[in-house]
Amino acid sequence: MGSNEPKSVKSYHEVVIEALIEAKGKEEKAEKDVEKWGYIFLGILVAGLIYVAIKFLTGGQVTSYLTFIISDALLLLWIAILVISFHIFNVKSKNYEKKEKDYDELKEDIIDRSSDIWNSNELEELRLEKYQELAEKHDINLYHK
Repeated sequence: MGSNEPKSVKSYHEVVIEALIEAKGKEEKAEKDVEKWGYIFLGILVAGLIYVAIKFLTGGQVTSYLTFIISDALLLLWIAILVISFHIFNVKSKNYEKKEKDYDELKEDIIDRSSDIWNSNELEELRLEKYQELAEKHDINLYHK
């Protein structure tokens, strides 16, 4: 049933560093999502504008723009997809802002409390190594806010 192996207990500074790396990863993923949906929205917008321009150029005189929009199912579909993609982009943007704020707050908290987290000479030496490792591997700079 139970294992006789001792459980590995992580020190406080290891937990803090792992939380910071995880928050940075979440922020980067959210940023990529925003970029992706921004490009999707712009692509849909440009495609629809090209379609409308071609319809105007080949369709002749338009007496009522509302009739023009309502009578074209593809144009209505484009408007619906455009609205949906903008909504998704907006949600992703807000999610990114939240993730960025969470990461920045955690980073600032670690910087402010570094003397409490690394509170001995051995840990102080380890802190410098960890800061360097975080900067090189994860692009996290804990030397300033």
